Parts: sequence; structure tokens; C-alpha cells
Amino acid sequence: MNIPFHKEKLYIIADFDHTLTTKNSQNCWGILSQISDISPNYIKESKKNNDYYLPIEQDDSLKYNIKNAIMHKWYENHLKMLIKYKFTEKDIITISHSNDIILRKGVVEFLTYTYKNDIPVIIISAGISQIIEGVLQKNKCFFSNIYIISNILKFKQGKISSLRNKIIHSLNKDNIDIPYKVKEVLKNKNEIILLGDNIGDILMKTKDNQKVFKIGFLNYDDNLKLKKFQQYFDVVYDNNNDFFDVKELLQNHLKNNIN
Repeated sequence: MNIPFHKEKLYIIADFDHTLTTKNSQNCWGILSQISDISPNYIKESKKNNDYYLPIEQDDSLKYNIKNAIMHKWYENHLKMLIKYKFTEKDIITISHSNDIILRKGVVEFLTYTYKNDIPVIIISAGISQIIEGVLQKNKCFFSNIYIISNILKFKQGKISSLRNKIIHSLNKDNIDIPYKVKEVLKNKNEIILLGDNIGDILMKTKDNQKVFKIGFLNYDDNLKLKKFQQYFDVVYDNNNDFFDVKELLQNHLKNNIN
């Protein structure tokens, strides 16, 4: 790779679940089943919902518009369950510090490096904003250069009542509302390193007409998936890679870096 990144022009766009976290880490939605005293009926309904929709998410043969609508329904169903079973704000804050959401090796060091070099990191995730924030806080790496764009739970009298924003799922990351403060931070930047573990993650964007270098984390031992990833990503990392490799790549190709 001979593309130099310029510190003053660069920012990072990253997925969260199974990109910043490990292949076997629990995800933002799955971790909710581990909340103490949660209804067994929720666990049963949630599993049924996931067992139906997950294979559809992973099916690369489906047309985008069909799959997009199905993914929206999946998240809509899950949100309705959170309201039905009266999940609380306290539940969400507590579970966000679970040891079962595990950052990849090197993520803390990578995020520290971006902070020291004043490189914005935009996390665009189909997960849950409050949980992502809690995970980063727990790992002492929720720095001021990090901005989270994800599903934000809204609470009424301490219980989940709705989302504050439109549903963000794995296939609509090209059609999300970018907060004004993020637009201001990025207005003079046009170089992106994009990090994802799903082909749908290549859609992540905050504006058009930019130079994008795409890094894919392949969490499957699957040659067909590998070939697909190689079509869409500039670099594909497997389970032998961690974020020390991403940090090294950035250091080697960043002009005017600090340390």
C-alpha cells in the first residue's frame, strides 16, 4: 500500500461489534439476555428473533432493497421486546460493563494513538450507543476524539420507551443522520480509514467524494467469504490479526504523525 495519510485530513470510521470487539465477544444486543432478573420469555423471544433474521443478514445473495427492509424489521422487533419487558436505564448501564464484551487486542492502544494525533474516530454501529460508551469507559479509552453514531435508547421514568433516532442496522449505514458537531469536526477532512467486519460496513460514510481505504475483519474460516471480502476491502485481516496491525499500518503511512 503506497497511499500516504495526512494527519490534518484523516479520520477513522469504524464498526463496533466484532470489529473493535473480538470475534467471540458478545454484541450490544445479545448482551441484554445476560441482565439479571430478565424475563425468561424475553430470552426465548429474542433467540427466536435472532435465529430467524441472522442467516438473512449473512446471506450475500439477497438483493439490497429486500435485505434492507428485512433488517429494519429485525431491529424493530427487538426494540419492541425491550419495551414490552420493561428494560431499565440502570440495566443498560450495568450490562455495558460486562466482561463478555471484549475489545480486540490493540484497540486501546490504537484509540490512544488516534487521540494523541488528533485523528477523529467515528463509530457507526448497529449496536446500542449507551453500551458502546460504557464499554469504552470501562476500558479507559472513551477519548474526546471519539464520536458514536448508533441506536440511542430513550427512557421514560427509567424504562426504555423508544429510540432517539432512526433505527441503524447493518445495511443502512449509508443513510444515517450525522450530528452537526460531527459534520463540523470533519468539514475539512477527506481521507478515511474504514474498519468493518461485514460487507455492509463499506457503506459507512459521513459525506461523499472522499478517499477511502477499507480494512475488513473476516471472522469466518470461509473461502467464499474471503473472496467476497477481497473484492470489497483493500486489506482483509483474519483472526491472526489484531489492532496492533492497524496501528502499525497507520503509523507507517501517516504523514506528520506525532508518536
